[in-house]
Amino acid sequence: MAQLSRYAHGLAALAFTATAFGAGGNIAITGHDDDFHGSTLAIAQISAMVTFARAGAPTPSLPVLSFDHGTELTSRLTALGIPFTNIDPDAGVPAASNFNVATYSAILVASDSTCGGCDNTATSITNLTGAATAIGAFLNAGGGIVAFAGAQNASTYYGFLPASASGGGTPPSTGFVQTAFGATVGIPAVNGDATHNFFTTPGTGGVAAVYGVVETVTVSGVTSNETLACQNCTTTSLSGGGTPTATAVPAATVPVLILTGLLLIGMVCFLRLRAA
Repeated sequence: MAQLSRYAHGLAALAFTATAFGAGGNIAITGHDDDFHGSTLAIAQISAMVTFARAGAPTPSLPVLSFDHGTELTSRLTALGIPFTNIDPDAGVPAASNFNVATYSAILVASDSTCGGCDNTATSITNLTGAATAIGAFLNAGGGIVAFAGAQNASTYYGFLPASASGGGTPPSTGFVQTAFGATVGIPAVNGDATHNFFTTPGTGGVAAVYGVVETVTVSGVTSNETLACQNCTTTSLSGGGTPTATAVPAATVPVLILTGLLLIGMVCFLRLRAA
């Protein structure tokens, strides 16, 4: 009886640990300035990235928090019917209280003005980078993050992320291909719009190894990364301290472990009652 009891409690503890592995949020970043172009494919990518980012939140149906020093991104969200609250990132460092998963399911950052018509400025990014700690806490709690083109400032633009993703270069307008990982997370490629920055290969050049490549383009035999995503990320995994929690414990395993633990605990209680 004592041995069975210890086994049941051990499985219950394992079930709790597996559940804890599910913490963290989803990130999608792209060198496309989808918010500026607003083509059919660009709108489809915005929608897919927002859906992906919100999916990891405790309450995916909550509005998103957008940071747009203008109306390009917010107009796309309005057209898509995605509820949002917008904060002008030029106005100052956003208060930590804004980054609350009980209020918002994801945060979205518009493209840099160096794309040639986009909204956010160097001041915008300086202020958002000042809120990096609060943004990291938001991600750890399950909140999602979406960021668009850093353009000519791509080497520093993504500094507000828990671990900066760096990039540069000027991609072409066509030739973009969705990867197998991109198909898995449901984020399509975009062709036909001018784009503004690549990303280095995950694990190199300031891009965390836990990012997956969603979209690539090949120029003169050289393949570069245009869109990246990270699923169930935390500040620890992004800084290289671990792997994405989505791969640590498959989601389907969690309820099985929990139910197994509860069943065994119930059996122990039943046997104790019979022995009494």
